[in-house]
Amino acid sequence: MSFREKSAWITLITLVVLTLFYITHLPPVWMLNPPGGWMFHTLAIGVGAFIVIEIVAHVIVAIRAPRDAQAPRDERERLIALKATRIAASVYAILSLGSVFVAIHLGANERGVFYCVFLAFILAEIVNYAARLVYYRRGV
Repeated sequence: MSFREKSAWITLITLVVLTLFYITHLPPVWMLNPPGGWMFHTLAIGVGAFIVIEIVAHVIVAIRAPRDAQAPRDERERLIALKATRIAASVYAILSLGSVFVAIHLGANERGVFYCVFLAFILAEIVNYAARLVYYRRGV
């Protein structure tokens, strides 16, 4: 398994775990106009944890295979990244626009819309890294 495939696994698992943490702390649907600090602490903790976990895990993987970590991307890895990003961009466009329309229809304020769009971004990144792993396994 290459360094970039291990990196994709690390990021995917971290995103899924922290997204589950984020979703479990969302306000109920009936509370689409949350108070100012209702969700910001959860968002800040999640982003901070994501950064720390990513740095520690990538350092560990890079120490175990330093030559692989320093190798430049080859043509196959660039193609995999482009194909996965294409899928993720479509998912993000659909989810972000859909979440804005639904949130506004349900009466959310600007903070509620922001949290919905942020969740759409996270889900698109999960799709991005899942697609990368599929392409790595298929041998694109």
